[in-house]
Amino acid sequence: MSDAIELSASTRRLIVYGILSYFGLFAYATLAESEPAAAAAEVAFGLVAVGIGAVLYREADGAAVVSGAAGCLIAGGVLQFVHLATRLVVVDLASTLLIYAGIGLYVYAALRG
Repeated sequence: MSDAIELSASTRRLIVYGILSYFGLFAYATLAESEPAAAAAEVAFGLVAVGIGAVLYREADGAAVVSGAAGCLIAGGVLQFVHLATRLVVVDLASTLLIYAGIGLYVYAALRG
């Protein structure tokens, strides 16, 4: 069983648009020093993480590394929403670390496959 997965062109486009939207919101929030835009960027960060995690989980087909990446991304996205509700720095850090772990696992699976 291979850890590589094949995503459709429309799924890949959706993922890229989600990531670009997040970075666009983040850049605007930073440059304009806009609190509403910063909040929107944080929500987008969580949505993109959960969305990509869900896509990876659906497509993993039993591949352990990809399933691990999906789990990390979903958990990190959910913790992002917990951070938005609580504003606890430790939750924000855990969210970021889980998302980095998910990205790292996916990159590892892609390079290995």
